[in-house]
Amino acid sequence: MTAQASRRGFTLIELLVVMAIISILIGLLLPAVQKAREAAARTKCANNLHQLGIACHNYHDTKGALPPTRMGVGQATWAFLILPFIEQDNLFRQWNLSKTYYEQNETARTTTVPIYFCPTRRSAAGALSVYGDIPSWGGSTTNLPGALGDYACSLDPSGHDNPISTCPENRGAFLLGDGIKFSAFLDGLSNTLLIGEKHVPLGKYGHGWWDCSSYNGDYYTCFSRSAGSYFPLTNNPRDLGWKFGSLHTGVVPFCFADGHVQQVPVNINPRILDLLASRDDGQIIPDF
Repeated sequence: MTAQASRRGFTLIELLVVMAIISILIGLLLPAVQKAREAAARTKCANNLHQLGIACHNYHDTKGALPPTRMGVGQATWAFLILPFIEQDNLFRQWNLSKTYYEQNETARTTTVPIYFCPTRRSAAGALSVYGDIPSWGGSTTNLPGALGDYACSLDPSGHDNPISTCPENRGAFLLGDGIKFSAFLDGLSNTLLIGEKHVPLGKYGHGWWDCSSYNGDYYTCFSRSAGSYFPLTNNPRDLGWKFGSLHTGVVPFCFADGHVQQVPVNINPRILDLLASRDDGQIIPDF
């Protein structure tokens, strides 16, 4: 037998079998790869929240209280006020604190900060508002784009950031105009929500009043959320509610006031959320 005659190639059937085996292997590996990727993203998201919690503690150490939700209507928000404590001093100095969001320069308004974004949802690149950053007092109907963010400060379970007739006490961690001292967290820092991942419905990214600029104190609904009986958690991207939520299956990550980060089950009893969102209600929090 000659050397040429001894050579043998793959038959079509053999080639199809090999391709089928490779396809099966890819099918088996892909879920594992996706699971590993999501685990890494969840860890990164938790680390972002932890860093924001540390920044709030450093702000408290420096200023004597937590940052307010916003200095005033249209003015700087908590997300902007903590910038010096997350190594963003240069961006912070771009802002004139005596002026409103709409009077700031473009750099101050539109510079995004990676730590404010959950990698499961989106990146910081180009994450600017497309609707909703319009002066509430009139004078313009043109959206003034600003940097977005995926994390929100925790308000009173009623959904307000300032005391009103229906919420005279306001037990949340953040308040309009005045920062709250840790000494006012009578239920304990480890038992009170501070910052969590906010829910933004599918198709509403960059749209007020869910997701306008995190720096714009004109509309507190864009950079804050409430948790409780009126505002249960969600993982459903089609949920149109204003609430805390995430794309991490089964959980929503929160930084508590003591700085620890916990994955709160999305199906947690909303009544327990009422207790977690209140800093001084004096109630015992059940296991969850």
